[in-house]
Amino acid sequence: MQTVLNATDVRANFGGFIDTIVREKPQAIKRNRDVIMAFSKQQLKELLSVYELTFEYDQDEDGRYAGSIEQIEDIVADGESLEELRSELARQLVEYAVDYENNYSQYYNTPNRHKHSPYVLRVLLEDDIDAVSRMFHA
Repeated sequence: MQTVLNATDVRANFGGFIDTIVREKPQAIKRNRDVIMAFSKQQLKELLSVYELTFEYDQDEDGRYAGSIEQIEDIVADGESLEELRSELARQLVEYAVDYENNYSQYYNTPNRHKHSPYVLRVLLEDDIDAVSRMFHA
């Protein structure tokens, strides 16, 4: 592991710590026994970009599209067009991500939801639902 900074030193020079993260590289911080990593938003987005979201869909007899997200199977939606389906899936995914974040310990420690964590973090880094919608691959 790279150099681990002492939390006391980070507190004393917090501005410099942030500047290093944003302009140079991620940083590790140790406080007592705990070690955490600090990343800029862009660095984290790049790290999580390998967690791609795929949506599967079918077209019903009435012409509507119904689909779900492969990696987070609980999220299902329908729409009159593929774009409407994509938007509705994104909206529901954002709601799920916010709920996951608000109850992180519970979700993260639940076996069938633990694997959702990197996808949730990736969604939370986006600025709006349109950006989340563009993350999907059909």
